[in-house]
Amino acid sequence: MPELTKRLVATMSDRIREGTRIEQQRDRLVSLGKLAAGLAHELNNPASAAQRASGGIRHALTKMRNANAELWRRPIQESDRARIEALEASLLQSSTPLDGLALSDLEEHLDSILKSHGFENAWELSGALARANMPADTLISLLRDLDAETARAAITRIATAVDLSALLSAIENGSARISDLIRTVKDYTHMDQAPAQNEDIVRSVEATLSTLAHLLQPSIKVQRTYPTEPLLVNTVGNELNQVWANLIENAIEAMHGQGELRLHIFREDHNIVVEIGDNGPGIPPEIEPHIFDPFFTTKGIGEGTGLGLNTVRTIVRKHGGSIHVNTRPGDTRFQVWLPRADHSEPDLPNG
Repeated sequence: MPELTKRLVATMSDRIREGTRIEQQRDRLVSLGKLAAGLAHELNNPASAAQRASGGIRHALTKMRNANAELWRRPIQESDRARIEALEASLLQSSTPLDGLALSDLEEHLDSILKSHGFENAWELSGALARANMPADTLISLLRDLDAETARAAITRIATAVDLSALLSAIENGSARISDLIRTVKDYTHMDQAPAQNEDIVRSVEATLSTLAHLLQPSIKVQRTYPTEPLLVNTVGNELNQVWANLIENAIEAMHGQGELRLHIFREDHNIVVEIGDNGPGIPPEIEPHIFDPFFTTKGIGEGTGLGLNTVRTIVRKHGGSIHVNTRPGDTRFQVWLPRADHSEPDLPNG
Protein backbone atom coordinates (compact mmCIF):
# COMPACT_ATOMS: atom_id res chain seq x y z
CA MET A 1 0.00 0.00 0.00
CA PRO A 2 2.09 2.96 -1.28
CA GLU A 3 -0.20 5.53 0.33
CA LEU A 4 0.24 3.91 3.76
CA THR A 5 4.03 3.82 3.26
CA LYS A 6 4.07 7.55 2.53
CA ARG A 7 2.01 8.28 5.64
CA LEU A 8 4.21 6.07 7.83
CA VAL A 9 7.42 7.62 6.52
CA ALA A 10 6.03 11.12 7.03
CA THR A 11 4.91 10.27 10.57
CA MET A 12 8.28 8.70 11.40
CA SER A 13 10.11 11.73 10.01
CA ASP A 14 7.98 14.05 12.14
CA ARG A 15 8.69 11.96 15.23
CA ILE A 16 12.43 11.93 14.53
CA ARG A 17 12.44 15.71 14.14
CA GLU A 18 10.43 16.12 17.33
CA GLY A 19 12.74 13.71 19.20
CA THR A 20 15.79 15.58 17.97
CA ARG A 21 14.26 18.89 19.02
CA ILE A 22 13.52 17.53 22.51
CA GLU A 23 17.05 16.17 22.90
CA GLN A 24 18.56 19.46 21.74
CA GLN A 25 16.37 21.33 24.19
CA ARG A 26 17.47 18.94 26.93
CA ASP A 27 21.12 19.61 26.06
CA ARG A 28 20.49 23.35 26.27
CA LEU A 29 18.86 22.93 29.68
CA VAL A 30 21.79 20.82 30.88
CA SER A 31 24.22 23.50 29.67
CA LEU A 32 22.13 26.17 31.38
CA GLY A 33 22.18 24.14 34.60
CA LYS A 34 25.97 23.81 34.43
CA LEU A 35 26.31 27.54 33.80
CA ALA A 36 23.99 28.38 36.71
CA ALA A 37 25.83 26.00 39.06
CA GLY A 38 29.21 27.38 38.04
CA LEU A 39 28.03 30.97 38.36
CA ALA A 40 26.57 30.29 41.82
CA HIS A 41 29.88 28.74 42.88
CA GLU A 42 31.89 31.68 41.55
CA LEU A 43 29.55 34.27 43.10
CA ASN A 44 29.50 32.56 46.48
CA ASN A 45 33.15 33.27 47.33
CA PRO A 46 33.20 37.06 46.81
CA ALA A 47 29.70 37.43 48.27
CA SER A 48 30.71 35.50 51.40
CA ALA A 49 33.93 37.53 51.69
CA ALA A 50 31.98 40.79 51.46
CA GLN A 51 29.50 39.58 54.08
CA ARG A 52 32.27 38.59 56.48
CA ALA A 53 34.01 41.92 55.92
CA SER A 54 30.83 43.89 56.63
CA GLY A 55 30.46 42.05 59.95
CA GLY A 56 34.09 42.81 60.73
CA ILE A 57 33.54 46.49 60.00
CA ARG A 58 30.74 46.66 62.56
CA HIS A 59 33.05 45.23 65.23
CA ALA A 60 35.96 47.45 64.16
CA LEU A 61 33.81 50.59 64.31
CA THR A 62 32.91 49.80 67.91
CA LYS A 63 36.62 49.45 68.77
CA MET A 64 37.41 52.67 66.90
CA ARG A 65 34.69 54.59 68.76
CA ASN A 66 35.89 53.33 72.14
CA ALA A 67 39.54 54.11 71.31
CA ASN A 68 38.65 57.63 70.16
CA ALA A 69 36.56 58.28 73.24
CA GLU A 70 39.44 57.18 75.48
CA LEU A 71 42.03 59.07 73.47
CA TRP A 72 40.25 62.42 73.44
CA ARG A 73 39.40 62.18 77.13
CA ARG A 74 43.11 62.14 77.89
CA PRO A 75 45.03 65.40 78.42
CA ILE A 76 46.96 65.43 75.16
CA GLN A 77 48.93 68.16 73.45
CA GLU A 78 47.92 69.34 70.03
CA SER A 79 51.29 68.31 68.60
CA ASP A 80 50.80 64.74 69.86
CA ARG A 81 47.28 64.68 68.42
CA ALA A 82 48.64 65.77 65.03
CA ARG A 83 51.43 63.21 65.29
CA ILE A 84 48.97 60.35 65.90
CA GLU A 85 46.76 61.42 62.99
CA ALA A 86 49.76 61.83 60.65
CA LEU A 87 51.09 58.37 61.59
CA GLU A 88 47.69 56.82 61.00
CA ALA A 89 47.36 58.48 57.58
CA SER A 90 50.86 57.43 56.50
CA LEU A 91 50.21 53.79 57.44
CA LEU A 92 46.89 53.75 55.58
CA GLN A 93 48.60 55.11 52.47
CA SER A 94 51.42 52.55 52.59
CA SER A 95 51.66 50.75 49.22
CA THR A 96 54.53 48.37 49.98
CA PRO A 97 53.06 45.30 51.71
CA LEU A 98 55.59 42.80 53.03
CA ASP A 99 55.89 39.22 51.85
CA GLY A 100 55.05 36.28 54.11
CA LEU A 101 58.35 35.79 55.94
CA ALA A 102 59.13 39.50 56.41
CA LEU A 103 55.55 40.12 57.56
CA SER A 104 55.79 37.32 60.11
CA ASP A 105 59.11 38.63 61.44
CA LEU A 106 57.80 42.19 61.79
CA GLU A 107 54.60 41.01 63.46
CA GLU A 108 56.60 38.98 65.98
CA HIS A 109 58.88 41.96 66.72
CA LEU A 110 55.96 44.38 67.20
CA ASP A 111 54.17 41.82 69.37
CA SER A 112 57.15 41.53 71.71
CA ILE A 113 57.38 45.34 71.99
CA LEU A 114 53.68 45.66 72.88
CA LYS A 115 53.84 42.81 75.39
CA SER A 116 56.81 44.45 77.08
CA HIS A 117 54.61 47.52 77.65
CA GLY A 118 51.75 45.52 79.17
CA PHE A 119 49.39 45.18 76.17
CA GLU A 120 47.09 42.19 76.79
CA ASN A 121 45.77 42.08 73.20
CA ALA A 122 49.19 42.57 71.64
CA TRP A 123 48.64 39.83 69.03
CA GLU A 124 45.57 41.62 67.60
CA LEU A 125 47.33 44.97 67.35
CA SER A 126 50.67 43.66 66.10
CA GLY A 127 49.05 41.84 63.17
CA ALA A 128 47.32 44.99 61.91
CA LEU A 129 50.39 47.18 62.45
CA ALA A 130 52.63 44.70 60.63
CA ARG A 131 50.24 44.56 57.64
CA ALA A 132 50.57 48.35 57.48
CA ASN A 133 54.37 47.95 57.59
CA MET A 134 54.78 50.05 60.75
CA PRO A 135 58.48 50.38 61.64
CA ALA A 136 59.40 49.03 65.05
CA ASP A 137 61.30 52.25 65.85
CA THR A 138 58.15 54.29 65.23
CA LEU A 139 56.17 52.13 67.67
CA ILE A 140 58.90 52.38 70.30
CA SER A 141 59.04 56.17 69.90
CA LEU A 142 55.27 56.47 70.28
CA LEU A 143 55.26 54.35 73.42
CA ARG A 144 58.15 56.36 74.87
CA ASP A 145 56.71 59.82 74.22
CA LEU A 146 53.11 59.20 75.36
CA ASP A 147 51.82 58.10 78.73
CA ALA A 148 50.68 54.47 78.96
CA GLU A 149 46.89 55.01 78.64
CA THR A 150 47.20 57.55 75.84
CA ALA A 151 49.61 55.31 73.94
CA ARG A 152 47.26 52.34 74.36
CA ALA A 153 44.30 54.28 72.98
CA ALA A 154 46.36 55.76 70.12
CA ILE A 155 47.80 52.41 69.03
CA THR A 156 44.38 50.73 69.26
CA ARG A 157 42.91 53.48 67.07
CA ILE A 158 45.71 53.18 64.50
CA ALA A 159 45.50 49.37 64.35
CA THR A 160 41.70 49.49 64.06
CA ALA A 161 41.94 52.03 61.22
CA VAL A 162 44.27 49.63 59.39
CA ASP A 163 41.77 46.78 59.94
CA LEU A 164 38.93 48.94 58.64
CA SER A 165 40.90 49.78 55.53
CA ALA A 166 41.61 46.06 54.91
CA LEU A 167 37.94 45.17 55.41
CA LEU A 168 36.83 47.89 52.99
CA SER A 169 39.32 46.58 50.43
CA ALA A 170 37.84 43.10 50.85
CA ILE A 171 34.36 44.46 50.14
CA GLU A 172 35.64 46.43 47.14
CA ASN A 173 37.40 43.36 45.74
CA GLY A 174 34.37 41.14 46.32
CA SER A 175 32.01 43.66 44.72
CA ALA A 176 34.37 44.09 41.76
CA ARG A 177 34.55 40.31 41.33
CA ILE A 178 30.76 40.04 41.36
CA SER A 179 30.50 42.86 38.81
CA ASP A 180 33.08 41.13 36.61
CA LEU A 181 31.15 37.87 36.77
CA ILE A 182 27.88 39.59 35.85
CA ARG A 183 29.62 41.37 32.98
CA THR A 184 31.07 38.04 31.83
CA VAL A 185 27.64 36.40 31.85
CA LYS A 186 26.19 39.34 29.92
CA ASP A 187 28.97 38.97 27.37
CA TYR A 188 28.39 35.22 27.21
CA THR A 189 24.63 35.51 26.73
CA HIS A 190 24.80 38.79 24.74
CA MET A 191 22.19 40.42 26.95
CA ASP A 192 21.22 43.97 25.92
CA GLN A 193 22.81 43.44 22.49
CA ALA A 194 21.51 42.98 18.97
CA PRO A 195 20.95 39.38 17.76
CA ALA A 196 23.59 39.69 15.02
CA GLN A 197 26.77 41.72 15.44
CA ASN A 198 30.50 41.77 14.93
CA GLU A 199 32.22 40.12 17.88
CA ASP A 200 35.88 40.09 18.92
CA ILE A 201 36.66 36.37 18.82
CA VAL A 202 39.17 36.54 21.69
CA ARG A 203 36.64 38.27 23.92
CA SER A 204 34.06 35.62 23.00
CA VAL A 205 36.38 32.74 23.92
CA GLU A 206 37.51 34.42 27.16
CA ALA A 207 33.93 35.14 28.22
CA THR A 208 33.10 31.47 27.74
CA LEU A 209 36.23 30.38 29.61
CA SER A 210 35.29 32.62 32.54
CA THR A 211 31.87 30.99 32.84
CA LEU A 212 33.60 27.59 33.01
CA ALA A 213 36.17 28.66 35.61
CA HIS A 214 34.63 26.26 38.15
CA LEU A 215 35.74 23.35 35.93
CA LEU A 216 39.36 24.50 35.75
CA GLN A 217 41.03 22.68 38.60
CA PRO A 218 44.45 23.90 39.78
CA SER A 219 46.05 20.94 37.99
CA ILE A 220 44.71 22.20 34.63
CA LYS A 221 46.90 24.87 33.07
CA VAL A 222 45.53 27.19 30.40
CA GLN A 223 47.91 28.13 27.61
CA ARG A 224 46.79 31.10 25.52
CA THR A 225 48.18 32.20 22.16
CA TYR A 226 46.17 35.18 20.96
CA PRO A 227 46.65 37.77 18.21
CA THR A 228 47.64 41.30 19.11
CA GLU A 229 44.94 42.89 16.92
CA PRO A 230 41.19 42.25 17.34
CA LEU A 231 39.71 39.69 14.94
CA LEU A 232 35.99 40.19 14.30
CA VAL A 233 33.43 37.62 13.24
CA ASN A 234 29.75 38.20 12.58
CA THR A 235 27.79 36.11 15.07
CA VAL A 236 24.18 35.64 16.04
CA GLY A 237 23.46 35.99 19.75
CA ASN A 238 25.49 33.64 21.91
CA GLU A 239 25.69 30.77 19.43
CA LEU A 240 29.47 30.82 19.04
CA ASN A 241 29.82 30.83 22.81
CA GLN A 242 27.98 27.49 22.75
CA VAL A 243 30.66 26.21 20.38
CA TRP A 244 33.53 27.24 22.66
CA ALA A 245 31.72 25.91 25.74
CA ASN A 246 31.22 22.47 24.18
CA LEU A 247 34.79 22.19 22.93
CA ILE A 248 36.36 23.45 26.17
CA GLU A 249 34.21 21.15 28.32
CA ASN A 250 35.13 18.18 26.12
CA ALA A 251 38.83 19.04 26.42
CA ILE A 252 38.60 19.31 30.21
CA GLU A 253 36.76 16.00 30.47
CA ALA A 254 39.31 14.33 28.19
CA MET A 255 42.16 15.35 30.52
CA HIS A 256 40.42 13.87 33.59
CA GLY A 257 41.18 16.91 35.72
CA GLN A 258 44.88 17.21 34.94
CA GLY A 259 46.69 18.56 31.89
CA GLU A 260 47.01 21.55 29.61
CA LEU A 261 44.16 23.37 27.88
CA ARG A 262 45.52 25.12 24.78
CA LEU A 263 43.73 28.07 23.21
CA HIS A 264 45.22 29.33 19.95
CA ILE A 265 43.56 32.02 17.83
CA PHE A 266 45.09 33.28 14.61
CA ARG A 267 44.30 34.76 11.22
CA GLU A 268 44.61 32.71 8.05
CA ASP A 269 43.96 34.77 4.89
CA HIS A 270 40.32 35.85 5.11
CA ASN A 271 39.55 33.46 7.96
CA ILE A 272 39.78 33.38 11.72
CA VAL A 273 40.94 30.08 13.18
CA VAL A 274 40.11 29.14 16.75
CA GLU A 275 42.04 26.09 17.92
CA ILE A 276 41.05 24.42 21.19
CA GLY A 277 43.35 21.59 22.21
CA ASP A 278 44.36 19.39 25.10
CA ASN A 279 47.09 16.90 25.98
CA GLY A 280 44.70 14.12 26.92
CA PRO A 281 44.77 10.54 25.60
CA GLY A 282 43.30 11.50 22.24
CA ILE A 283 40.29 10.19 20.32
CA PRO A 284 40.45 6.48 19.39
CA PRO A 285 40.71 5.91 15.59
CA GLU A 286 37.54 3.81 15.50
CA ILE A 287 35.54 6.64 17.10
CA GLU A 288 36.96 9.66 15.28
CA PRO A 289 34.86 9.30 12.08
CA HIS A 290 31.64 9.38 14.13
CA ILE A 291 32.23 12.16 16.66
CA PHE A 292 30.10 14.66 14.72
CA ASP A 293 27.27 12.19 14.09
CA PRO A 294 24.02 13.01 15.86
CA PHE A 295 23.29 10.92 18.98
CA PHE A 296 26.78 9.37 18.94
CA THR A 297 28.29 9.40 22.42
CA THR A 298 30.82 7.44 24.43
CA LYS A 299 29.30 8.56 27.74
CA GLY A 300 27.09 6.45 29.93
CA ILE A 301 23.32 6.47 29.81
CA GLY A 302 21.97 9.76 31.09
CA GLU A 303 25.36 11.49 30.88
CA GLY A 304 25.14 12.74 27.31
CA THR A 305 22.84 12.76 24.30
CA GLY A 306 25.51 12.75 21.61
CA LEU A 307 24.35 16.06 20.16
CA GLY A 308 27.12 18.31 21.51
CA LEU A 309 29.60 18.13 18.62
CA ASN A 310 26.80 17.81 16.08
CA THR A 311 25.35 21.06 17.42
CA VAL A 312 28.82 22.63 17.26
CA ARG A 313 29.20 21.71 13.60
CA THR A 314 25.70 22.98 12.82
CA ILE A 315 26.39 26.37 14.42
CA VAL A 316 29.79 26.71 12.74
CA ARG A 317 28.31 25.92 9.32
CA LYS A 318 25.49 28.41 9.99
CA HIS A 319 28.21 31.05 10.39
CA GLY A 320 29.78 30.05 7.07
CA GLY A 321 32.66 28.16 8.64
CA SER A 322 33.96 24.64 9.13
CA ILE A 323 35.37 22.52 11.95
CA HIS A 324 38.17 19.94 11.84
CA VAL A 325 39.90 17.71 14.34
CA ASN A 326 43.46 16.43 14.53
CA THR A 327 44.15 13.94 17.27
CA ARG A 328 46.84 11.72 18.64
CA PRO A 329 47.77 10.72 22.19
CA GLY A 330 48.87 13.83 24.05
CA ASP A 331 47.69 16.28 21.37
CA THR A 332 44.07 16.72 20.30
CA ARG A 333 43.08 19.89 18.45
CA PHE A 334 39.69 21.09 17.27
CA GLN A 335 40.02 23.87 14.70
CA VAL A 336 37.07 26.15 13.96
CA TRP A 337 37.47 28.18 10.75
CA LEU A 338 35.23 31.23 10.48
CA PRO A 339 35.06 34.04 7.90
CA ARG A 340 36.24 37.41 9.11
CA ALA A 341 33.48 39.96 9.48
CA ASP A 342 34.92 42.15 6.69
CA HIS A 343 35.03 39.27 4.15
CA SER A 344 31.85 37.58 3.01
CA GLU A 345 33.44 34.69 1.10
CA PRO A 346 35.81 32.65 3.29
CA ASP A 347 38.66 30.54 1.93
CA LEU A 348 37.95 27.43 3.98
CA PRO A 349 40.12 24.31 3.91
CA ASN A 350 38.73 21.14 2.41
CA GLY A 351 37.05 18.70 4.77
